[in-house]
Amino acid sequence: MDDSIRVETDLFEHREVKPHFINPCCFGEDFATWVKQELSLLTGVDFDLSEVIQEDYGWGFWASRGKDPFWIAFSYVSDGPQEEPAEWVVSVTYDPGFNVFKRLFHKADHKALGRLRESVRQILESNDALRIIKM
Repeated sequence: MDDSIRVETDLFEHREVKPHFINPCCFGEDFATWVKQELSLLTGVDFDLSEVIQEDYGWGFWASRGKDPFWIAFSYVSDGPQEEPAEWVVSVTYDPGFNVFKRLFHKADHKALGRLRESVRQILESNDALRIIKM
């Protein structure tokens, strides 16, 4: 299963560069916040969710289950503000961070990762204001 979903929508801010942005294309804070909220409302999704964090490419948050950290990222597909429709890439990946031992010796829970990816996909597909772009 591919870990990224390309989405087209004007539901989230993509025109006004905010003062707290690391660079002029760090849109997606409201998109990440919305998906995090929707994910927390799903029954049967037993992940601990972090706060939404800014990265140089957009925003994201951690979804942890036991010892497995998963990163859900929201990337704006442009170098700066653009007119509609805005394109985004949402990805869900296993990311052990800088822990070398975990990278070498720990096997991620692939069922949990699959459930998390499917839950994020369901959230995106359930909103008519978002269009999934087939890659």
